[in-house]
Amino acid sequence: MMTHLLAQDAVFLMSWFKPVLFVLVLVGWAWVVSHLDKDAAYYYLNRHWLNTAQMGAAVVGFGLMLWVPWFALGLIMGLIVLAGGILGYAYYRNTQVPPEARWTFSLDSFTRKIDQLQQARAQGQASVTLLGPKDTPLDVPVGDHPDVAAHQALESLLSFALPRQAQRIDLTVSGKEAALAVSIDGVRYAQPAPEPPVALRLVDYLKAAASLDVSDRRKRQSGSLGIDAHELGRHRLEVETAGSTRGLSLRIVINPGQRLRIPFDQLGLLEAQRQQVLEQINSHGRVVVAVAPPGHGVTTTLYSLLRQHDPYTSSIVSIQEEPEFEIDAVSQQIWPEGISAQEANEKLGVILRSDPNVVMLSRLADVQMARTIARSAEEVRFYLTWPQEDTFSALRTWMKLVGDPRRAADALGMIIAQRLVRKLCTTCRAPYKPDPAVLKKLNLPPDRVTQLYQASGKVIVGNKERPCPACAGLAYRGRVGVFEVMSLDDQARAHIAAGNLDALRSYLRKQRMLWLQEAALAKAVEGVTDIKEITRILSDKGAAAQQAPQPVAGA
Repeated sequence: MMTHLLAQDAVFLMSWFKPVLFVLVLVGWAWVVSHLDKDAAYYYLNRHWLNTAQMGAAVVGFGLMLWVPWFALGLIMGLIVLAGGILGYAYYRNTQVPPEARWTFSLDSFTRKIDQLQQARAQGQASVTLLGPKDTPLDVPVGDHPDVAAHQALESLLSFALPRQAQRIDLTVSGKEAALAVSIDGVRYAQPAPEPPVALRLVDYLKAAASLDVSDRRKRQSGSLGIDAHELGRHRLEVETAGSTRGLSLRIVINPGQRLRIPFDQLGLLEAQRQQVLEQINSHGRVVVAVAPPGHGVTTTLYSLLRQHDPYTSSIVSIQEEPEFEIDAVSQQIWPEGISAQEANEKLGVILRSDPNVVMLSRLADVQMARTIARSAEEVRFYLTWPQEDTFSALRTWMKLVGDPRRAADALGMIIAQRLVRKLCTTCRAPYKPDPAVLKKLNLPPDRVTQLYQASGKVIVGNKERPCPACAGLAYRGRVGVFEVMSLDDQARAHIAAGNLDALRSYLRKQRMLWLQEAALAKAVEGVTDIKEITRILSDKGAAAQQAPQPVAGA
């Protein structure tokens, strides 16, 4: 016996890794057996005899490791004995526990375990996770799953869009090509598009997550889903798809309701304009018209004006195609799809018979509705909108709709025209001394305006020019409104009733009303935006902005 022990000691002393390996096996066995003991306690098995059996296997197994002169042979024999004790416990356990709790040892179970580990690793490494009902994370596709490339394309797309606070993503897929654009602060940026098969798979991937019908690619469908972009936060995506003979289109609106929740004080009104609007809000009755070309934030302005009224002391009703988000204590109604002009007028009549204090309408059905509003404006405050370029264009449209200049004038309280301009990134904007001749052309006093700012998109880091980290090199970050506010008093209404708009224009100028360009230039002087952006916005006159109010669908 002593000879065997000395021989084994010699084996251990010859190599350092053998005792280390012995200790690792001992620690591993102890860890497994401790979990088996907890499992036995959970299912009320005979822990005393089970632990005795494990200790017996340990004595034999570790004894073989120590007694067999050949270390490798002893290690293998010892591991077999230890594994036998563990497998014996598993066999006995499976005869005592319910079927659903039994352990299985098969290639399928091993494969499932590997798949679970791969899934957990992919979930942890993914930069974007789709969220299902109740915002529960959905599995990230891995391995040979058909949506792997689609998910990777989505991650790549959102890694560009989210840090730059993009509002919309447009993807179109035809037979041989795909086109992709990201809209940031009203400007479209073309992006490298995935291959058409991947793009089609991406559309289906998002449709499935938004609970849309993946099998139907022709019908227009819309839905929403949440995403967890981890470091970039959680976001809501509104998904809309439609197909035609030319191909398939996908539109993703990012956080659709968020851009409409801008407080009144952050709309961008100049201080004098802000005071005029507040005075109008606090007055009784009359019509307030807010106009802008499509995409220039007029809905945001209407929501902000509506929220200035106290819904607990006033009866407030809004009628829209689809409310963007709920407003506390406001009755938000919709124009049903396909509603006729007659039905729309009847709907408004029912609302007016309930004696509301404030009514907001997203559009006018016809001339009859405009005249009903004009007759009711003495007691009810109305907020209206339609696409128009400026306040005087909107005034002419209102007068034409009502038909009677005096009634149109008496009903009208204020017209607000607006545009959205991109704000310069305050981290990288570059100051410069403007040319006095240019200032004079813009009607800006050269002696008072000694500095303006221009877009840069670059910062200096270690004597090297690099893209600005705040705006990701775009030079602009966010948008703000510039406004033309026509506030009407009795004298102004007298000019409207007489149909003398030239006299009205002169009178309003004497009252220091600012035209849209002047309000925009004031933002440039403040350093909020630059001359280039103002020129771009004010020269972009879309054809839709020249149209009169559009009737509701089916009118």
